[in-house]
Amino acid sequence: MEPLNNEDEQELKKTLGKPRYYLDAPDKIAGERYYWFPNQGDSMNDHTERSIPGGSMVLGRLLPVKNMADVPLQQPLVFIIDYRGEQFCLLKCPTEANTETNKLCLHSYNPGPGYDDLWLPFQYIKYIFIVERVRRPNGSEFIP
Repeated sequence: MEPLNNEDEQELKKTLGKPRYYLDAPDKIAGERYYWFPNQGDSMNDHTERSIPGGSMVLGRLLPVKNMADVPLQQPLVFIIDYRGEQFCLLKCPTEANTETNKLCLHSYNPGPGYDDLWLPFQYIKYIFIVERVRRPNGSEFIP
């Protein structure tokens, strides 16, 4: 990963705010940037082994992405989205990229009503973190 310049470093710190979670995790790659994100809600819970239930913590590694082709599909990612000056943090699994419309399909694991796929314009994505580890509320952990 190429190092962030000072301006990018300051913008990342501003976006993420003061760290609230300090959890140790093995197998981190030296020189990479990792952050723990809390998961709220049940959109990523389908009651299978891959489920990330509400109350889980996910360890995300900053993924430098220049275009949609760089976004890994079929694995959980944390997206920091900037939409009209408001920022949102979403844990979703991108399943498809539409290069004609420049949109990513963000998928929830929960198959229930109200968890439809979200087609997100790539331009709104500020940062992407690849989920390296999940720590569930019951203490179990897994690597997606």
